[in-house]
Amino acid sequence: MATFNGTLLGVYITDGDPSTDKLIAAAQDVSLSLSAETIDVTTKQSGGFRQLLPGLRSGTMSVNGLIDYAASGTDKDTIDLWTAFESKTRLALRFQKDPDNDAAGDMQIYAYGYITSLEQSAGTEDTATYSATFELDHTINEAIVA
Repeated sequence: MATFNGTLLGVYITDGDPSTDKLIAAAQDVSLSLSAETIDVTTKQSGGFRQLLPGLRSGTMSVNGLIDYAASGTDKDTIDLWTAFESKTRLALRFQKDPDNDAAGDMQIYAYGYITSLEQSAGTEDTATYSATFELDHTINEAIVA
């Protein structure tokens, strides 16, 4: 069974040029969630069994981690996320392993999305953290590294 270390997986803000993609800074957890709705087309001729058609598909990407207000030029920090949230900016996103560690057969997910949730918290004598959720918009594309 082929596996890899989850540390290599990240959510990137992209402009289509992988060399300028920005990893979301100081992330500790990332997730991708895809879902599909169904349309009920059950009739009296269905023999008592439910019949369905595929409906709308949707997805979210989430990231949470440590607050880093001074992320390097290759990372997007929490100020960048706040700016995108405040300006209602549609972001191009990529969910994949670290591009410097690409291997044949790795999967990349590309999508557009809006920040629908952004939270920052800091307890007394505790590490300051953030979380962001992106609701994906339009087509979700998959690519396999050759």
